[in-house]
Amino acid sequence: MQIPRPDPTAISRPFWDGLRQRIIQVPQCDHCDAWIFYPRRHCTECGSRRLTWRRVSGRATLHSYTFARVATLPAFAELPLQNLAIVTFEEGFNANTSLTGMNADDIHIGMALEPAFDVIDEQGTTRLLFTVANIDPTR
Repeated sequence: MQIPRPDPTAISRPFWDGLRQRIIQVPQCDHCDAWIFYPRRHCTECGSRRLTWRRVSGRATLHSYTFARVATLPAFAELPLQNLAIVTFEEGFNANTSLTGMNADDIHIGMALEPAFDVIDEQGTTRLLFTVANIDPTR
């Protein structure tokens, strides 16, 4: 069974198009500077409809996580565990995601993460996952 594909709307399409290019872009309010994730037509802080898509770093911190030992969908049944997570981007907003490329014993709240772009079909549809950050002191 195939991994579920996103069904981009006019509002969310820039996010999904960015992931195809390994770019994370999120709307930011032009009035109060709040980041709006998940994408919406208006700012969740001040109600403004003046939003601009901006590129974000992708660096994040693990805020919370759990292991789903029973698949959340049949497409994930072959995975031994689903590592479901909430990450806090360096820019200050949270996102739901999954973790990849790490052992369960190495996962801990507060750990530094970086994006892992998972291409799931021939059309280039890409999921945003996170993995342990390769800490480079020159960044």
